[in-house]
Amino acid sequence: MLPIWDKLAKAGVNTVIAPVSWEQIEPVEGQLDFSIVDGLVEDARSAGVRLVMIWFGAFKNAFSTYAPGWVRADRDRFPRADRGAKPLKTPFSYPGSMPRPSLSVFSRDLLEADRTAYTALLRHVALIDPDHTVIMVQVENEVGLLGAGRDHSALAEAAWNAPLPEQLMTAVSEAPDSFDLELVQALGANPDRSRSWADRFGDDNPIAEETFMAWGFASFVGGLAAAGKEVLPLPAYANAWIGPQRGQDLPGQYPSGGPTARMVPVWRAAAPAIDFLAPDIYVPNSAEVMRQYATDSNPLFIPEARFRAGDAFLAIGGFGGLGYNVFGVEEGREGNQFSTACSIITSLTPEIVDAQRDGRIFGFALDPDEESIRTDLVDTGITVRNSRKLLEDMLLDAGVRVPPAPELLEETVAATHGPTPGDARPFGMVLAISPTEFIVVGQGAQVDFHKLGCDVELDSVRELVMTDAGLQEGRFLNGDERLEILSDKHIRAVKVRLLITTS
Repeated sequence: MLPIWDKLAKAGVNTVIAPVSWEQIEPVEGQLDFSIVDGLVEDARSAGVRLVMIWFGAFKNAFSTYAPGWVRADRDRFPRADRGAKPLKTPFSYPGSMPRPSLSVFSRDLLEADRTAYTALLRHVALIDPDHTVIMVQVENEVGLLGAGRDHSALAEAAWNAPLPEQLMTAVSEAPDSFDLELVQALGANPDRSRSWADRFGDDNPIAEETFMAWGFASFVGGLAAAGKEVLPLPAYANAWIGPQRGQDLPGQYPSGGPTARMVPVWRAAAPAIDFLAPDIYVPNSAEVMRQYATDSNPLFIPEARFRAGDAFLAIGGFGGLGYNVFGVEEGREGNQFSTACSIITSLTPEIVDAQRDGRIFGFALDPDEESIRTDLVDTGITVRNSRKLLEDMLLDAGVRVPPAPELLEETVAATHGPTPGDARPFGMVLAISPTEFIVVGQGAQVDFHKLGCDVELDSVRELVMTDAGLQEGRFLNGDERLEILSDKHIRAVKVRLLITTS
């Protein structure tokens, strides 16, 4: 990390999500070593960057590869999950590959050992970080079971043959519309609360198996979070490997029991100490995923995503998001779209927070086949259009052909997972400062303002320029420059003043 901190700070990043693993701090049971934690906190503080700390404990990406060797070696004390007689093919696997361990989430000994290490970590952070360089904790990472809908180990079978948890039954009866319809119907048809999972659902019921595993994982992760907050009351969240998704239709093909969108109410009931659930987004239908998680009871936070600047504006401006993080941010090319977006968004933090609270903000990212989108802010209609297509049509009327759009530079340099193209969509956000003043940020979009019964025209458009002191007012844009308020070549920020007259 030593050569990376300055690069991150210069890229406009104000917070880094960084892991601390159980095997690093407790390589031998009972012998704790927090040197990796000390280094992370000290370097982040020196760089002026905040930390969200990930606890890679018993589970990471649905496996247990970050649990210490002494845990993985003791199969009697810490039994493995059993995928049953007909395991599913799992993502990122191949015939003949070495096994990756999956511990059983139903092991009480595993919970106690993981909790002991996790609370020790937070106790140490409380000692070395009185100024809160560490602002939040992610508990475990993309938990769930791959390869089967549910665990068939002896501990899991005992739970499967026991009555459903009383808290789950109560939560479903109090808010049935929140839960999966199939689960609600099954419970409603069998009101006897003494009946077991096995009695109610039998074998090979995907929604029952996923709910069963969700209760197990949420109870485990929520138990860690609750114990950690008694030591250091930082916000705690859990992240999701989303599912179902293309090629991963069944629980077990994606991690069964993780905080997927349809399991959110189960996690809410089982893990009240988890403050929110956060999706990792690597799929193209990002707006759909954001919509599933951005609710009144669950603020949107994106802990992992691709370099896609438009999605950052969409999350923050369109869904009230509190953060957007790309995986491997240190691999970003200097001056890439995402770092520009970060610099502008962080510079506008006070304005964004106020606008989110008051409903005065709108974020957008137009799909290739989407010509325009419309919304209303402070009683003013706003239409966002694809500026390049608009300009092509206007200039074609004058007999002028627009040259092809310039190729966008790659977002990353020598990235682990290959090159990432720039975001060619029209994207950005609009903040209403007053009924006649707006900040418009983005790329490749034309923004028009309307008001019923009034004539609305641009009174002034002023460029906002990024400096070491933040955004500062620059040139006035006039005449032809207003044909393209947001450039299709780079991200731009402007302050727009409207002249509104009655017709």
